[in-house]
Amino acid sequence: MSTTFYEERRKDKALDREQDRADRRADRDADRADREAEREEARRLRREKKREKARRRDERRAARAALLAKARNGGDTIGSVVAVACSIIPALYFQLRALTGEGSLPGLIALCLAVMLESGAWVATVAGERAKREGRPVAVFRAAMWGCASFAATINFAHAPGPDWLAWVLAASSYGGVFFWELRGWGRHKTKASRTKAQRKEERRRARHDRRRRRRFPAVHARYIDILTAHPYGTVDPEDAWRDAWRDTHGADLAVTAGVVAHRGRADKALAAAHGVGVETLAVEQLLDDLFPGDGSDGGPAGRRSSRGPNDGPSMGGRGAKTLGRKGKRTIRHLTGRTAPKVPERPLDEADLDRVRALADLLGGAAKLSVKNVREAVGGGNTRYAMALRDAVKAERKNR
Repeated sequence: MSTTFYEERRKDKALDREQDRADRRADRDADRADREAEREEARRLRREKKREKARRRDERRAARAALLAKARNGGDTIGSVVAVACSIIPALYFQLRALTGEGSLPGLIALCLAVMLESGAWVATVAGERAKREGRPVAVFRAAMWGCASFAATINFAHAPGPDWLAWVLAASSYGGVFFWELRGWGRHKTKASRTKAQRKEERRRARHDRRRRRRFPAVHARYIDILTAHPYGTVDPEDAWRDAWRDTHGADLAVTAGVVAHRGRADKALAAAHGVGVETLAVEQLLDDLFPGDGSDGGPAGRRSSRGPNDGPSMGGRGAKTLGRKGKRTIRHLTGRTAPKVPERPLDEADLDRVRALADLLGGAAKLSVKNVREAVGGGNTRYAMALRDAVKAERKNR
C-alpha cells in the first residue's frame, strides 16, 4: 500500500522535529560541559591560589623563624652592638669637647684625633678576634686595644665636667665598648671553659698522674722524654713510650724493679722456712698446683697458688694421691736434682688421732682436714706423719 504525499510530508516534519530536539539536547549538553569545565578551571585556580598563599605564608613563617633563631644565636652580638654604640657616642663627644676646649686645635683636627683613639682601639679589637679564631697569638692586639682605650679614658677622666663620679663614668665609657665586645668573643670562641666538666676532671687526673710519675721515677721519666723527643711527633703512644722507658731503666716489666725481685726472693725463702722445706721444693709444688688445680678438699680455694708444703695430700683435681704423688716426686727429683731424705714410718698415736678427730668435728667434716691444720692440731711433726693421720681419719669417716 503506497503512501500519500501528505503522509510523507508528516513523516518528514516528525523527523525534523526529532532532529531539532536532538540538536537542542546536544547544545544543552555542550553548554553544560562548558560550564562544568569553567567551574573546574575556577576551582583549580582557587586551589592554586590557596597553595601559593600557603607557600608564601610558610616562607614568611620560615623567614621569621630563621630571623628569631639568628637573633637568639646572635643575641650577644646585638647586645654588644648596642652597648658599643652607647659607649662610643659619649666617649667621642667628651673627647672632642676636651680637645677643642684647649682653644689651639681646630675642630677638624680634634675630630681626627678623637676618632683615631676610638678607631685604633677597635682595629686592635677586631684584629685580635680574628687572630683568636685562627689560633694565632693575640697578646699584641690586646695590648694595643687596651692601650688606646686607656689613653682615651685618661682624656675623659681628666677633662670631665661636674663631680668626680661623672669622671669615672666617662672613663668607663671609653673602656665599655671594647670590654663588651671582648666579652662577646670570650663567650663565642672555644676556651678551657668550653670543655665539659668530665673532660676537665679527666685532664686534671691525667696531669696529676704525670706529675706523680715524674716525681716518683725521675730516671724513667727522663728516658720517657728521650723516647718521645727522638721519634717524630705523634708517632709514639705515651703509654708505650713509658713502658719502653721502664724496661730500658729497670730491665723488667712495669712496676717491677730489682728491689721488688729481691723482696719476692726473701718472701719465698721465709715461706719455705715456715713450711720446713727448701725453696726449690716449694717452687715446684706451686708449679704443680698451677698445672693441676685442686678441688678445694685441702681447705684452700681451687685454682689458687698453694701456700702448703709439697706433700700436703691430694689436691690435684681428679688425680689421686697415689697417681700424682709419684709423678710429683719424679718431677721434684728431676728439677732439683736431689731426693727427699728417707724418714722411717712412725706408728700413729691414738692421742693424735683423737685430736685430729676433734678437729674434723670442729671443721664440719674430714674433707676439710689438711696437712697444715693437722700438724697444728698435733703440735707439729713430720709431714708424712700428718698425712697419715689425716688419711686415717678420712678413712674412718668414709667407712662409717
